[in-house]
Amino acid sequence: MRILNFFPISLLFVNLFVSASTDNPLKLQIMSGAEDYVRSQIVSQSDALEIKAKTLDGRIQVPHCDKPFSYRSTPESLRQSNVTVRATCPENNWYIYMMVQVSEMQDIVVLNTVIAPGTLLTEANTDVIRVDKKSLRTTTYTTKEEVIGARLKRRVRSGQPVTPRMLCYVCKGDSIVINASLGGLSIKTNGIAQQDGNLGDTIMVRNSHSKKVIDAKVTNSSEVSVNI
Repeated sequence: MRILNFFPISLLFVNLFVSASTDNPLKLQIMSGAEDYVRSQIVSQSDALEIKAKTLDGRIQVPHCDKPFSYRSTPESLRQSNVTVRATCPENNWYIYMMVQVSEMQDIVVLNTVIAPGTLLTEANTDVIRVDKKSLRTTTYTTKEEVIGARLKRRVRSGQPVTPRMLCYVCKGDSIVINASLGGLSIKTNGIAQQDGNLGDTIMVRNSHSKKVIDAKVTNSSEVSVNI
């Protein structure tokens, strides 16, 4: 009895699987059509838009349609990050409402390993990934070149975006070179950083010879500049 009952159940699962598989191309077709429709309707200067239709419920049966499906949405919906699109078969007026997500993506630099304070950022311990711009809550970097050579001020976990508050190109207490410019002349001397600073920041630096504290701009990880 158990063996006899097994086969009908097995056949039922096979039939369901074949039915779902057969239905997939039609679902993929209207999902792709909805994405193309939204892409054609959005006016944006950004070249980093990601447009993706949400997967349809597995219970939905999409009928065959000899004519191309038509798609439409409202101007209000097209301004949202989740766009409602109606896909219609002109032959039989079958239709379905679909959700298409529109995301403006941005490259950000992240760490690919756990890094301790004082560690120098390099090509090897950083990656660039693309994320939804709306998910960002703080200033980040978009290229590795912006962070390579800087040091971390605190322990940071793998996968975390690199932000200016984590870094110092010149860190407080560092011995650095002060490059003083006067007209066309350039004079270099040694100094001690009195503050943390990133590229372009103005920090206080103590001249090692005169002991005078001056304001200078960070130009790289070992040098600051000042105009006399």
